[in-house]
Amino acid sequence: MEYKQHVEELLKTNKERLYNMNKSKTAMSLVDILEDKLTNFSFDSDENFGYLLDVFDILGNIMKKEKDLRNQFYDRFASIHNIIASQLHTFRDDEDDPKLLWQYAMLKKIIFKMENTMLALYYNNPAEYDPSKEEFIYYIVFELKNINIFNNACIKFPHIVNSVNNDGIPLIEKVLDEYLNALKVYLSKENLGPLDDLIYYDKVMRLILKSEKVKISAEVKKFMLAKIKDFYKNAFYTSNRHKEKLSFFINDILNAIDGVPENKTIRYLNYKYEIHNVFKEAHNLEATMIAKTHNKIGDPTTMRKIYTFDGEGAKEIDDGLSIIYEDGIYHLGIHIADPGSYICPSSILMDEAIRRTTSIYMGNDCIPLFPSILSSNVMSLNVGKTTYCMSYYFDIDERTGEMLNFEIKNERCRIAGNLTYAKFDEILDQGSQDKDLFETILNLSNVSDILKGILNEDDIYREVHSSSDKTLSTSVVENAMIYANYNVAKLFSERDLPFIYRCHGMNEEDIKRLALLQERLRSDAHNDKMVKDIEVLKNIFPKAYYTRINKGHYGLGIDYYSHVTSPLRRLADNIANMCIKKFILGTYTKDDIERMSALIDEVSEAINSKRNSIDDYEIQYMHIKELKKQ
Repeated sequence: MEYKQHVEELLKTNKERLYNMNKSKTAMSLVDILEDKLTNFSFDSDENFGYLLDVFDILGNIMKKEKDLRNQFYDRFASIHNIIASQLHTFRDDEDDPKLLWQYAMLKKIIFKMENTMLALYYNNPAEYDPSKEEFIYYIVFELKNINIFNNACIKFPHIVNSVNNDGIPLIEKVLDEYLNALKVYLSKENLGPLDDLIYYDKVMRLILKSEKVKISAEVKKFMLAKIKDFYKNAFYTSNRHKEKLSFFINDILNAIDGVPENKTIRYLNYKYEIHNVFKEAHNLEATMIAKTHNKIGDPTTMRKIYTFDGEGAKEIDDGLSIIYEDGIYHLGIHIADPGSYICPSSILMDEAIRRTTSIYMGNDCIPLFPSILSSNVMSLNVGKTTYCMSYYFDIDERTGEMLNFEIKNERCRIAGNLTYAKFDEILDQGSQDKDLFETILNLSNVSDILKGILNEDDIYREVHSSSDKTLSTSVVENAMIYANYNVAKLFSERDLPFIYRCHGMNEEDIKRLALLQERLRSDAHNDKMVKDIEVLKNIFPKAYYTRINKGHYGLGIDYYSHVTSPLRRLADNIANMCIKKFILGTYTKDDIERMSALIDEVSEAINSKRNSIDDYEIQYMHIKELKKQ
């Protein structure tokens, strides 16, 4: 008797024995049996194919510990899945023969079981969810909240998306409830609330509605339309802006349910995503007045040779470096543009920055945090010009790496040169006739590893955030900025003063799951499959966030972290700058502590609740620009 025949006989009579046989040969035979039987399947057959359902349990058990088998059989499963789907499509909806109906029901059970097994193989990641449960799709949609993973589930496993919960409610109805809840929260704040959830559930709804494989009955659509209209009817707002936003999102989702395509224009995106791509005249006039007032700010207060290093075409230059080496001590200066010396906290420009939260970069296009007359000119660290800076000075022992002294100064700096990263690398390699510049670059390179010594990066975090175009120069600048961010955060935490921290956390269960996947990454270091693992990690690894409560940064492996080094581009850095001026360089009262604490909470929520929608806006923007080129 052939091995395959023997396996088939045991499958029908004594399947427990299969677990003790050669795993590879048994798995191969089981898949062969599955393919043979389903390729030759006939609705007229009298054979009971129920035993094929056991194939998936046995294969799942075998493949749990056999990584190579999982990779080997996934493509074959996809092929067999297509065979079953084709068989199902030949079945007539008006058929009433009990035998045919029974075989049809059996075939559907088989394809569902296969899809569950494929799902387990495809999502073989630290989530470790049982794909046979309806909770799996709820985990993806309502907890993981990753649109890419959900999109994949819609394409590959539509039966999961088509599932109903224990109360018989389809997934799309629950998504609509969350969409309306997110809209309510968005409209609950005077200046509008968090946008991320609203945009996310909007995208989930559209993916379900557009999917050819996900079926939504006319009754469900009718119920959804009634629920939306009832929400609109009972919503009450006095502000015209809130009324307009309510009307926009309600009619936008009604159009989606009716099958009307999105009006994909930049103007539409700007309104939907709350992106202010132009400044109002009041902002421009104030920016012009600031530029005129600070046209000349006097001589520099430091004679340090300060150089900036950026990518090609950088317009907002907000960080520079200086360094002197004497008697085994590196005297490092990290000089950061200081918008707070130009723009007062109560300015309408700062109010607008709080609405924008960050500069947005789309290819060669940029929507800046501040008007460009300030961010790219007056406040930018351009060569030959004196500008206000927040300077962080560190004295570092070359031998031990110990920080001997740390001082913060608000001063005027003159920039000796604006260089690209490529020029940095070239000078380090080939030298320069400019002795000061060459010594600066050489000393920065020498101190860089000492600065990086504060980090204990998680391997997976480093893998996820690694950049293919990182060079020595980019690493030098990055290490210096992280060093400043770390020490400023540490200073505020130790003094227990209000501050805006950049935190990254992982719960213990996630750490264990990631540790398992970390072992896979190490074993697959030279394997193409590593790329897929990294993509999975990007989807599940939590993002850092801003908060007034310091919780450390798990990914970087440090107890304190902040953002203080890019104030021309990020709102958080400006709030950190305010804290430094008030609590480190100035005097303060109990009321100042309360006011700053409230501002930090407000700003942290504003930034955290917009970052995903801003990322999505950038993608949508570039897509529209590409379409216009065609």
